[in-house]
Amino acid sequence: MVDRSTEPLPENAPGADKPTQLGIQSVEVAGDLIHALIQADGPLKLADLAQRAGMPSAKAHRYLVSLMRVGLARQDAATSRYDLGPVAFQLGLKGFSRFEPLQVAEATLHTLVDQVGETAALAVWGEKGPTMIKVVEARHDLASTMAPSHHCPLTYSATGLLFCAYEDPVRTATAIERELDQNRRSGRLNVPKERASLAGMMREIKERGYSCLSDGGGDGFGAVSAPVFDITGKLIMALTVFGRSTRVDAKPNGALGKLVADTAAELSASLGYHGAHGR
Repeated sequence: MVDRSTEPLPENAPGADKPTQLGIQSVEVAGDLIHALIQADGPLKLADLAQRAGMPSAKAHRYLVSLMRVGLARQDAATSRYDLGPVAFQLGLKGFSRFEPLQVAEATLHTLVDQVGETAALAVWGEKGPTMIKVVEARHDLASTMAPSHHCPLTYSATGLLFCAYEDPVRTATAIERELDQNRRSGRLNVPKERASLAGMMREIKERGYSCLSDGGGDGFGAVSAPVFDITGKLIMALTVFGRSTRVDAKPNGALGKLVADTAAELSASLGYHGAHGR
């Protein structure tokens, strides 16, 4: 295994006040590939990935084989394109949970739950779509619950619809088409079945600045979800309040919707976003 650095200088040698740290070259090369995958908007062909990482395709392929073995990368069997693997996804969730803004967001969740008396959650876009990363349950016997890491339906949950409206279409297009097809075949209640009807819902969400849905898919729950943006105006998470449809005011322009939207706007502002909330 090749070493990128030299042996550290003796303590009394000139320049020894800042010794060079030993490192493993192969790990750093693999890191170049992982960084290229992170920066990409979607799966990449081998040649494109190698070019972005600054190495020959043959070399990139050897490293990708090892990265796939440990779950940091994966290859789509149908397209042969490469993307981040399941372990990378778990690293992302763990890293995000330790990110300081998430600590601020979690405090916001607790305050919101105290205000409305229903369960609140944060969701981010993950490998399988909108994914809950933090859930704070209301403190009463009828409180709804949901496990962190729960994947929300894109077309028949308030959280999913919010991501349909605000997330990069490059990320959502394939998953949306797949779910619309499932909606048509399954006979699910209260769900969009065609792109046109979903597009209308997305326009309303952007005009209103948040999504709201009651009994989506016939599940008996109501929810309101609002976007949280980073300093660049990019959606980074959804703030959602949910509970039984008989308890949650999920009507458009209802009081709960305004409260959740205002709370999400304050959270966005704390992350440096100063634009209009809802675009």
